Amino acid sequence: MNDHAPSAVRREFRTLLRLEAVCEFSAVRAATLAVRDWLAGKGLPEADLGAWELALVEAANNAVKYAGAEARQRPVTIEISCGERDVEARIIDHTAGFDWPTEVDLPDVDSESGRGLFLIKSLVDQVTYLRHAGENVLVLRRARPVSGGEILPDVCQLQNHLAEVETALTDMTAELASSYESLVALFRYSSELGAHTDLKDFSHRLLKDLMQIAEADCAVLRLISHDGKKLETLLVLPGEANKSLPSVALVGAVASVEIGAARDREDIWFGPEEPLGPDDPLCAVMPVGNGICHAFYVANQLVGTATLGRLMADKSFTAAQVNLLHTFIDFLAIQIVNARLLDERTVARVTQRELQIAADIQRSLLPSKIPSCMPFELAAACQSALQVGGDFFDIIPASDGVLLLVIADVMGKGVPAALFAAVLRSTIRSMPQLFDQPGELLATANRTLFPDLSRVDMFVTAQIAFLNPHQQKIITASAGHCPLLVWRRDAPAAVALGQSGFPLGIEPLTRYAQTETPLPPGAAALLYTDGLSESRNAAGEMLGEKGLLRILAWAAAQTSDPQTGKHYLLARLADYCGHEPLTDDQTLILIRHVV
Repeated sequence: MNDHAPSAVRREFRTLLRLEAVCEFSAVRAATLAVRDWLAGKGLPEADLGAWELALVEAANNAVKYAGAEARQRPVTIEISCGERDVEARIIDHTAGFDWPTEVDLPDVDSESGRGLFLIKSLVDQVTYLRHAGENVLVLRRARPVSGGEILPDVCQLQNHLAEVETALTDMTAELASSYESLVALFRYSSELGAHTDLKDFSHRLLKDLMQIAEADCAVLRLISHDGKKLETLLVLPGEANKSLPSVALVGAVASVEIGAARDREDIWFGPEEPLGPDDPLCAVMPVGNGICHAFYVANQLVGTATLGRLMADKSFTAAQVNLLHTFIDFLAIQIVNARLLDERTVARVTQRELQIAADIQRSLLPSKIPSCMPFELAAACQSALQVGGDFFDIIPASDGVLLLVIADVMGKGVPAALFAAVLRSTIRSMPQLFDQPGELLATANRTLFPDLSRVDMFVTAQIAFLNPHQQKIITASAGHCPLLVWRRDAPAAVALGQSGFPLGIEPLTRYAQTETPLPPGAAALLYTDGLSESRNAAGEMLGEKGLLRILAWAAAQTSDPQTGKHYLLARLADYCGHEPLTDDQTLILIRHVV
């Protein structure tokens, strides 16, 4: 601090003070207090000292607040020139500077800036702002009281100034009260996020609080429908006018500010100068003078629209109230998404439980034990690509030690396919008199199931085999199913046998041919579904019928019983597919004439 000797300035004696402070709030604050003490030593009254302290604090704080990284390395300079008639201050900073406004008036309550300039202008008599590249100078000048007595200020000016200050204080008080009320509400709603609360009740309370804080007279809340094609009304406040406000299609000819806000992703204002259109659905429940419609999104997906309205045509919503609308509705959007996710998880759990029950039922329909049919031995397997599949097999003992073998593949997967598999099983088991005639058995089953299958546009491929141990042969008939594969010791390779007709459910009067095939000692036969032959490897190549014939021949040549052969066959299929997941159900029945 340098207190220079008096020098002649403007034909009067003036004393000078020059301070340099580090560009930090604490440093400039200390400098302003030093200035106050210096001015007190020059005989300035308390009122002047307070005015200068407040003006310098505001100016110096701005110099620190808006300083960039480079500017913070340079000091903030305060120069004071004190004469008999006035005091002049120069605040020198190194910020980017700004354009001094033509008029410095009290800003709006919701404005984030401008109060500091208004305060400085109110405390001094003259303000000059000199903006330069890399350095700016704010010059403040205030007259000193005339020596020899106090001169009272003009009463009218004092009253006007007092009125301005009182208005500013009133607005600030209202803003603080509104902010406190908003914070209390937001804390309350944040504690409910993710909780198992009723969505409509939560929305009603939030919208009612928003209306009160934002001083709105009416509100409409709409949510996007589950199909994403329209906005459906959730709430209309005040009153219960929901039924009088129909949903609005997002694509259509209806002129609606809600559709416009959702389409453009911008708030839409309406009022005396831009009223609601005569066909706008909001007209029925919102006879307002001013309003705003806000569309809200989560993860770039439209959730709904919220509209606030006022009856007074000359009172529009302020920027602070619009911010409240956005904040409250953001909380609502989070709760809506949470509620929907909770519903989806609940449905998923119920569906999972239903699938588990269906899978248990389906497994219970498969034979728990394979009957004896010497000299034939059998092994079977059934793997579903999903939890519940459309493949099934059945092994039914008939009279005199013979067996009826059934293998089928219902079009599709999941519960519908499993249901028709169960129906087919019951249908075939209800006709034991036709067990030795597989062709006629398939034809009768087709006539029985055709009405139900055709009604839901589904079909079933099936193969029925009558295994006769006494005659050591197998009689087969196929309804669009994979052929019977047979391997004999005296043959060079396994072969595919039999003829195939339409799948069940395609043509009600279809006849099915049947084929008799001898199975001498050592022979092996395979009934299977297309999930085996259509297996694919990592390169996407299909195994095919020829590939399955080779695997059957290897399994039959290297094993002597069906259980070992089954495991060998499934292992070779797994080797072919690698780590690729099943894309279709796989079911097989392996028959071996043991020696």
